[in-house]
Amino acid sequence: MGILQWIVIGVLVYAIYYIINKYERKVDELTRLIELNRDEIDKNKQDIAKNSEKIAKASEGVAKNKEKLELNQTIIEKLK
Repeated sequence: MGILQWIVIGVLVYAIYYIINKYERKVDELTRLIELNRDEIDKNKQDIAKNSEKIAKASEGVAKNKEKLELNQTIIEKLK
């Protein structure tokens, strides 16, 4: 009975070692890929910031156009 317990313990230790080793390899690979793409990630962050500024400017233009359209609608209604 004692040898069976040591076999079970050995199998569990190996399983834990295998799982941890597999996880560490995945983390290493992801870290490597992130480092390879660091420049692209930074460039994309800058592009996102630029685009958000453009969106803010465009929304100001949209608001002005909406006011002009409402004014034109009011004038058209008065002319009818």
